[in-house]
Amino acid sequence: MPLYVRTLLFTGPPAEVRDAIPGHLEHLRALRREGRLRVAGALGDEEGYLDLFEARDRLEAERLARASPLVEEGLAAWMLREWREVDLGAPGPQ
Repeated sequence: MPLYVRTLLFTGPPAEVRDAIPGHLEHLRALRREGRLRVAGALGDEEGYLDLFEARDRLEAERLARASPLVEEGLAAWMLREWREVDLGAPGPQ
């Protein structure tokens, strides 16, 4: 299954962002329970999040990316990109 990286950068009022974070973390836990989440973490000093997850295709990846309360409530700007691991053992560009 393809992998996608989602970056979320907080744009909303800090109090509203703080209130939405527990829902975002539950969203990530649900992805992990489904076996889709590979890695997730916070960016900088309360700047946002970055996560890597599996989806069947771009359409499903966008649906999953939008499912975070931070996105649903318009509290974070987000970017979604397909991600492929680079084989560092092979010579030349990948």
